[in-house]
Amino acid sequence: MSTIPHAASTPARSLSITGTFVLGLGALDVTLEAAIVFPALPALAEHYGASLVAIAWLATGFALASVVAVPLFGRLGDLVGKRRMLLGSLGAFAVGSLVCALTDSIELAIAGRIIQGFGAAVGPLTYALVRDTVAPERLPRAIGILVGATGTGGAIGSLLSGLLVDQVSAVAIFWFLFAFSVMVAAAVLGVVSESPVREKVPIDFSGAALLGAGLATLLLAVSKGNAWGWSSGRIIAIFALSAASLAGFVLVERRVRQPLVDLALVVTRPFGTANLCAFLFGYSFFLAVLLLPQIAATPTVSGYGLGFTTTEIGLSLVPTGITALVGGWAGGRAVNRVGPRGLAAFGSVLGIAGYSSLAIAHSSVFALATGSAVIGLGVGFVLTAIYSVVVRSVSADKTAVGIAVNVVARAVAVSIGAQVAFAIIIGAGLVGPFPAESGYTRAFLMGAAGAALVLCASALLPGREAQSRVAVP
Repeated sequence: MSTIPHAASTPARSLSITGTFVLGLGALDVTLEAAIVFPALPALAEHYGASLVAIAWLATGFALASVVAVPLFGRLGDLVGKRRMLLGSLGAFAVGSLVCALTDSIELAIAGRIIQGFGAAVGPLTYALVRDTVAPERLPRAIGILVGATGTGGAIGSLLSGLLVDQVSAVAIFWFLFAFSVMVAAAVLGVVSESPVREKVPIDFSGAALLGAGLATLLLAVSKGNAWGWSSGRIIAIFALSAASLAGFVLVERRVRQPLVDLALVVTRPFGTANLCAFLFGYSFFLAVLLLPQIAATPTVSGYGLGFTTTEIGLSLVPTGITALVGGWAGGRAVNRVGPRGLAAFGSVLGIAGYSSLAIAHSSVFALATGSAVIGLGVGFVLTAIYSVVVRSVSADKTAVGIAVNVVARAVAVSIGAQVAFAIIIGAGLVGPFPAESGYTRAFLMGAAGAALVLCASALLPGREAQSRVAVP
C-alpha cells in the first residue's frame, strides 16, 4: 500500500475555523431537512390528506433522490469544484422546500422532497472539502465536528418541527428550510474557499438514470406489496423491471471509462467494508426516527399511543439528536486510540440495546426517549468510524465520489428499511382504526437485527494499528 499526499499540503488556502463551522452548518442542514419532517409526518399526513404509505414517501422520496444526486454531484464536484456543487445542492434544498410549502397535494409534496433529495449531496461535499483542505493531524477532529453537526441538526429539527407546526402550520417547516438553506449558501460564499483538487472526467448520466429507475421501482414494489398482493402480476412485473434496471446499471458502470459509482471502490477493502457497514447502518439505525413519531401521535385509546402534539413529538426526539452529537464528538477523539473497528462495534451494541428496549416497551415517554437516545449515541459512534475509514481509503482526487459511494449505500438502505418497516406495520393489520401494536414491535426487532449485522460487519473494519495508513484503491 502506498501513501497518498494529503490534499491539504498544497491548497491555495487552508480551511479556517470559521470555514469549518460553516461546513458544519451544511452538514447540519442535511439532517435538519430530515429531522424537521419526521415529527411532523402525522400533521403532514392530515394536511395533504395522505395515507400511511403515501406519507412514508416523504421520507423515502428524499432518500431515493439522494441515491442518484450524491454520486452525480460528487463526480461533478471533482470536475468543476466541490464548493460550486455545494452551492448547487443548497439551491436544491431551497427550491424543493418552496414546492412543498406552496402545495396542498401529496404528489407535489413528494416531488418537492425529491428535489430536496438532490440537496443531500451537501453532506459528502462538506466532508470532501474538509478532506481537501485540512491537515492530516486535524482531520479526525474535523470529521467529528461534521458528524456532531449532523447530530445537532437532528436535535434542532426535532424541536423546531413541533414549534412551527403547532404554532404556525404544517408547511411552516418548509418555509424555514428554504430560509436556512439560503443563509448557509450565503455563508459558504463568504468564508469557504474552493478546493484545489480537480479531475477532468465525463459524467455518467446513463448510469444515474438506470440507478434511479431501478431503486424507484424496487421501493414502489415494496410499498405496494401489501395493497396489490405480493404475488400479483403488477408486483412481479415491477420487481422484474427493477432487477433489469439495476442489472443494466451494473453493465454500464463496468463499461464506461468514468462510472458514476466506481464498483471497484464498492468492494475494495477497507472501503468496501465501510460501504457494507454503511448499508446495514442505514437499513436499521434510522428506523427509530420514522417509527417513534407514529407511535407518539397515535391516540391513547389505541392502548399504546401517547396522543402527542407535534411539539411533544419533537421534544421526545431531542435526546436522539443530542446523543448523536455526543457520539460524534467523542468518536472523533477516540477513533485514533481504539480504531474504527472498536468504535463501530461499540455503536452497534448500543443500537441493538436501544431497539431491543423499544421492542419490549414503547408506550411511555420514558421508554421512547431512552431507547431512541441509546440508538442516537450509537449513530454518532458508527458514523464517525465509517467516515474515518472512507476519507483515508481513496486518493485525494476521488474524495467526493468516494464519500458519495458510501452515502449512496446508506441512502439506498434507508429507503429500503423505511418501506420494509412500514410494510411490516401495515401487514400486521388494524385493531380498530389503529395499526396493530405488534407491527411496531416487529419493526423494532427488525432494527435490532440490522444493528446486530452492523456489529458483525464492523469486525472487518481496520483496527487501531491501521489508522495511519491510507490505501490507494
